[in-house]
Amino acid sequence: MSLDRPKELLKPVKRRFIFLTFVIAVLIELVPLPHGSTRWLPDFIGLLILYWVINQPRRVNIGVAFLMGIVADVSTAGLFGQHALAYSITAFLALSRQRQLVMFNLGQQALVVLGLMLTNQFIMVVVRMLTGSAFVGWSYFLPPLIGALLWPLLTKLMLIPYRNHSA
Repeated sequence: MSLDRPKELLKPVKRRFIFLTFVIAVLIELVPLPHGSTRWLPDFIGLLILYWVINQPRRVNIGVAFLMGIVADVSTAGLFGQHALAYSITAFLALSRQRQLVMFNLGQQALVVLGLMLTNQFIMVVVRMLTGSAFVGWSYFLPPLIGALLWPLLTKLMLIPYRNHSA
């Protein structure tokens, strides 16, 4: 699997597909897993927000990131607003360099995604600590690494429906 950006022209992305991917990400977050197994799973909603912000910034922006953060807060029964704040800030950071990010190959994008996902986790830790919770431990910062490793696969999977196979 090459880490280069695709060279062919892609079909336009439909809003329904974007919505469907977010629904699937929320459903993945809702899957009950044994205690301890979630410590290594990446934040799929956060990864998708970054993917769409980088690749479709006119359709997925800071407002969508905020709304998906509210959905994540409700679905995880966490502190209300922590995901919304973290997703909004990371979406802003990604949007501020979006034109550069689309020119990077997938390996370089994965490094940027690692930084953005670490920022996302750091914001959530700070918000929890400001509300009186104890530090959750350094293992809390492992999921962004897994998410960055999955970034090339996620990108390849998201492009499958939009490739022109008529050539």
